[in-house]
Amino acid sequence: MKAGSSSRRRRFLNLRAFLHAWRKLAAAQAAAGEWAHLDGGVGGEAIPKDVPRGHTVVYVGEELRRHVVRVSSLDHPLFRELLDRARDEYGFAAADARLCIPCDEDVFLAVLCHVDADRESRMALCN
Repeated sequence: MKAGSSSRRRRFLNLRAFLHAWRKLAAAQAAAGEWAHLDGGVGGEAIPKDVPRGHTVVYVGEELRRHVVRVSSLDHPLFRELLDRARDEYGFAAADARLCIPCDEDVFLAVLCHVDADRESRMALCN
């Protein structure tokens, strides 16, 4: 096994553990009806209805502005850095199950632009 592939696997497992903990917390709060405000439902659902498959919602900045991002973007090194900061700031026992990113919204949008550009360039190489 190559050294890079073990590092990549470890990052994947860390990301998977982060998402598992987040989903578990979201499911617990959905069962308690605490997500009803996100989708307008009475019983509340953990994932709002307007989020396409393969995407997730993150809340960014002091005003917690809502952004829908590709789940595949979460594995990019820059995005992982944002997730690490979120974990350090909020931990897995946050008061609500929303995935909040503690950074300036302009920085977040710049990271998304870089992640999308990097993704596009990799796709162009495969064609």
